[in-house]
Amino acid sequence: MTNELRHSIVVLTYAREDILAQTLARLADHLVGRDDYELIVVDNNPDRHDRQTLLNRFHQAHVLWDGANKGVVARNLGLAAARGRHIVLLDDDVFIETPDFLDILGARFDADPRLAAVTVSKYVRGDTRRRVDLVPHTDKSVDLTRPFETFRFVGGCVGFRAQALQQTGGFLPDFFYGLEEIELSYRLIDAGWKILYEPAVVCEELEHPAGRRPKRLVQADRLTNKLIISFLHMPAPHVWINFLAFPPYAFFFAKGEMDVFRALRQFAAWLRKPGRPRRKPIRAQTQDYIRACGGSLWR
Repeated sequence: MTNELRHSIVVLTYAREDILAQTLARLADHLVGRDDYELIVVDNNPDRHDRQTLLNRFHQAHVLWDGANKGVVARNLGLAAARGRHIVLLDDDVFIETPDFLDILGARFDADPRLAAVTVSKYVRGDTRRRVDLVPHTDKSVDLTRPFETFRFVGGCVGFRAQALQQTGGFLPDFFYGLEEIELSYRLIDAGWKILYEPAVVCEELEHPAGRRPKRLVQADRLTNKLIISFLHMPAPHVWINFLAFPPYAFFFAKGEMDVFRALRQFAAWLRKPGRPRRKPIRAQTQDYIRACGGSLWR
């Protein structure tokens, strides 16, 4: 193997010590004999844990911890510290099943200099349904057995070109949890980058309940964030369609487990927030890219 540091693997963790140990053990099995990567564990726990035993199997590994739960934006700490040309973001309850995942992702980035992100095949343990929330597209019937260009990525396990993240910035600090991937996707494609779905890399997600808030509150946060994303990035008239159509659509999708009025109050509070991001609708070229991928602008 080369001594060049091609890959940084960033794992965000909170309140899942036993699961994290399993995630890292499986990851270490895939990386035996490699020296072209580093592992960065971003620790959102308020208390510091000694994880040196877990890290000993990795070529280069360290932990970032500052004693506060920052939510999903804490990933930005790992992105800022990463030294690899490619960055893999991995959740602490996601098991990568493909041993040569770094080689597959690296080959995809090498083949297309405008590729910003590679989103992968993911399934939830014990769930035999087609999970539409895991489909990186607005057409939920898209063929997931083949690669395709798309305009959004699904979290849990995703590869990035570090250059693209440096140009567009990391995750929006306004989001504590929920749909942060879609917001970042808009900024990436609006800057002229591409996103690819690659089914050759497969992951299993546990959706472990540790550290999660009640579903009704989580779904309200997701709706709030969807409204923020629409306000920031959707051109007219699609922004108004989103505001009118998405709350009942999301309520139905959540099977009623959503506090819509809480979401609307949170969005109104965000609008009044000093220093919040300004509205910047995506360009006409970006809209054309979404349509060329077979996507819909309203959802």
